[in-house]
Amino acid sequence: MKERERFILERVSKYGKVAVDQLSEELMVSLETIRRDLSKLDRKGLLHRTHGGAVCLKAQDLGRSFQNRQKSNSDAKRLVAESAVEYIFENAVIGLDASTTSWYFAQAMPDIPCTVVTNAMHNINALANKSNIRTIATGGVYSVKYDAFYGPLSEQLLQRLHIDIGIFSCIGVDEGGSVWESNELNASVKRKIMAASEKKFLLVDNSKMGRKSLLKICDLSQIDILFCDQQPNGELKVYCEQHNLLIITP
Repeated sequence: MKERERFILERVSKYGKVAVDQLSEELMVSLETIRRDLSKLDRKGLLHRTHGGAVCLKAQDLGRSFQNRQKSNSDAKRLVAESAVEYIFENAVIGLDASTTSWYFAQAMPDIPCTVVTNAMHNINALANKSNIRTIATGGVYSVKYDAFYGPLSEQLLQRLHIDIGIFSCIGVDEGGSVWESNELNASVKRKIMAASEKKFLLVDNSKMGRKSLLKICDLSQIDILFCDQQPNGELKVYCEQHNLLIITP
């Protein structure tokens, strides 16, 4: 193994993740060289390649199961989801991630003509008896832990779609306005839903405010509407005001 590859593995083991541009600067080699090194280490099963870098294999699936998240702050999540449902319209194409808040959103949706695109089985089941809603499953590799589909097949479909409203949640929103996820599986799909969506709705309950995790999904400034059960405060409130972010509370 090359000295450069050992350095990369030490970094990813110590910090949980690495970025291509940072490694390029530290090792004084080109970005393309680092990308090749990361791809090679990924093929060997020594790390997990991500967009813009890599994460430790242990960090790839750190999220809690859907069943465990389902029990957490359920009343607040339901209120947030119900307030977001007011903003959908007939014939819209709606993207739902695999979060429990999106599941509450699917349950609250009226049976109106529209299309829902999702990678989550629990969302599909919640919509099964709503005959006017056409549901498109992304397909991919099924995860029992998250009750959802992931991988290249799932992401390739999302890349080919136009979504009117993307609905997603996260692990946390820090004081600086960064939106975080705990594992690459969910982070990657959320980014694809965002990229395909004309409007982006982030649904969070108060337990996620001021929290940071392993992987940054986006900045709040990229969101069209933030739905939450309580108004942000402190530095996060200032951030939202500076970026004229529309915030909706129940």
